Amino acid sequence: MTKIVVFGAGAFYHNRKNYILPDIRIIAFIDNNYKLHGKELDGVPVIGPDDIHQISYDKILLMSKKENAIEMKRQLLDLGICAQKIYDWEQFYDEMYCGSFKFYCGNNVILENRKKVLIISTGLNYNGGSLVIGYAAQVLQNCGYNVMLAAPGGNRKLINEMVQAGINIMICPTLPNLHKEELFWIQQFDIVLVNVFQMISCACEISRMKPVLWWIHEPSELFDDILHRFNEYADIDKMSGINIYAVSEIARRNFNDYFPQRIKKILGFGIPDNSGENIDRSNHKKMIFAVIGNVEPRKAQDILAQAVLLLDRKDKEEAEFWMIGKISENEYGKKIQELALQDSSIQILGEQTRKEIQKKYADIDVVVCPSLEETVSIAIMEGMMYGKVCLASDVIGMADYIENGKNGFISKTKDSIDLSEKIKWIIRNQNKLEEIRRNARKTYEAYFTMDKFADKLKEAIEDTVRDYCVRGN
Repeated sequence: MTKIVVFGAGAFYHNRKNYILPDIRIIAFIDNNYKLHGKELDGVPVIGPDDIHQISYDKILLMSKKENAIEMKRQLLDLGICAQKIYDWEQFYDEMYCGSFKFYCGNNVILENRKKVLIISTGLNYNGGSLVIGYAAQVLQNCGYNVMLAAPGGNRKLINEMVQAGINIMICPTLPNLHKEELFWIQQFDIVLVNVFQMISCACEISRMKPVLWWIHEPSELFDDILHRFNEYADIDKMSGINIYAVSEIARRNFNDYFPQRIKKILGFGIPDNSGENIDRSNHKKMIFAVIGNVEPRKAQDILAQAVLLLDRKDKEEAEFWMIGKISENEYGKKIQELALQDSSIQILGEQTRKEIQKKYADIDVVVCPSLEETVSIAIMEGMMYGKVCLASDVIGMADYIENGKNGFISKTKDSIDLSEKIKWIIRNQNKLEEIRRNARKTYEAYFTMDKFADKLKEAIEDTVRDYCVRGN
């Protein structure tokens, strides 16, 4: 049994302690808060850093955010602690779960003589990236591939929904880090689809031994942090063996800003046609506007709330404004809650499962996406599929498919006044919306069906395998 000392007894530890495996024993906590010294946490004594030499241990685990962990490590080194015994959380977690796999069987039919595709993604949660990669898995299975979706973890409800939809899932906790065990297991697949920029290390490492299709979705704000974390892979030469696609022109531009001219291909996606589902509208008599997505600054729920506050009282009496998505108790989450308290027409509905959101669409009249940047917007795509009026900011990928006033509406980004004017027009001109709804549905049928997605994805897979063979791998 490995004996560890945990440096840090705060929220960082409490949010992660359940991930520590049973064969690891915490024998002491150390903390710089002298008020905790001599007390116990989870039945284990808390001591000061100077007392570390009085106990015998195998490792010291730094349980704090990165900037604090750096200072904590320096403090331990000054006390004469061997650097090889000091681990930050990521290092410790990675070593602890190395070679650990958990499988969920959604489809036990293995087709003989069919190519095996591994899809690697970030955690499976209720967000656009996870939903899209789930649809990709379904599309590839329907095209005759044997498919496995691998992720480091995720929301249990969503994982269950995916398994029920027939998707085979492997939870590999160390992702995106790969060890010999993971690389050995990957050898059985014919091609690997690496989803999102955060998985840059997987894309580069796996491309040395297998054809890799790397699918980029990210907004510009994420690139600096990811490249800082994986700086050893921030080299365009290490990507030479990878077929890289972007989900939209915005996603391509974001990637090419860092790696000029590297992405030349667009791989859009599609979503299932659920418009035929018989879901009854509830007793809502008001017009329902809804923004769907986790409450965070990039999603700009504050712009929508401010736009609502600018409306005339009579207009607000005819409408409700729903915010559907996970809301955290951080500064931005509190700001949104405070704005909602100023007007009863703004309702925060919180995180919903896919089935719950599907039921909500029966009541929703207008899907709003006020985001500061969105490489696509699955909510707007779903809105078009359901034949809803869609109102999007001019900086999202779906704006390329919206003709203002014909199949939806475009508002200026960060402009609550312009957004408010668009909302006002929609409320006051409900008799003119039917044709816009029909045109929105036609846009979905022209570009975003699962059949269209299947054609594009299958072509990208075949191109990736062919290019890999041409390179002589």
